[in-house]
Amino acid sequence: MLNNFLFRSFNLLLTNIYNKNVKKFGYTPRGLFWNSKDSQFKRFKILTKLIEENTDHEILKIADIGCGYGDLLTYFKKELRVKFHYYGCDINKQFIELCKKKHKNVDFFVSDSPIEFCDFSIMNGTYNFAVYENLKLWEKYIEYNLTKCFAKSDKGIIFSLQKSDFSQIVNSIYYVNTELMEKKLINLFKNVRSFYYEDTPRDVYFVVLKS
Repeated sequence: MLNNFLFRSFNLLLTNIYNKNVKKFGYTPRGLFWNSKDSQFKRFKILTKLIEENTDHEILKIADIGCGYGDLLTYFKKELRVKFHYYGCDINKQFIELCKKKHKNVDFFVSDSPIEFCDFSIMNGTYNFAVYENLKLWEKYIEYNLTKCFAKSDKGIIFSLQKSDFSQIVNSIYYVNTELMEKKLINLFKNVRSFYYEDTPRDVYFVVLKS
């Protein structure tokens, strides 16, 4: 119960920080703490590839957790070579209101996890910005959210983190040691794979499947 209360407070802090950052940089990638649109699209391309490689090309239901401005949906409409139904979730009400204006007839929800069952939950850097400097507690927050997403995902979850030789929080950015995180994920979920790509050298991508 104490952790649940604490993690809800993390969500409130994150919402306030992102609102201030958007006020400073506008609705741009920098407003979401990304370096540029180019780096954002490189990550979108990789997530698209991982989805396509882990499906039999049936119609997928995708939940975008931490959807921000809904830019991943814009990319999927152009590039994802699988028929899909999408809905977006974000803890930031301001972002959800923007998404609803940008993407008519698409469902968006104020939530930190899927509100209904999906095939895949996708988290693109959703847990990179740490509002708390205690590494173990921030990792517990990530595990808590991943577990909620996994429970509502029939096929699995796909997500990215920033990587480093050591798990650490530097200037509010969480960096993970891939081997240690993979061990934790295997203990939680069993079927886990990690991927690196030259286009995003600081990122590691995890695919966690149910079968």
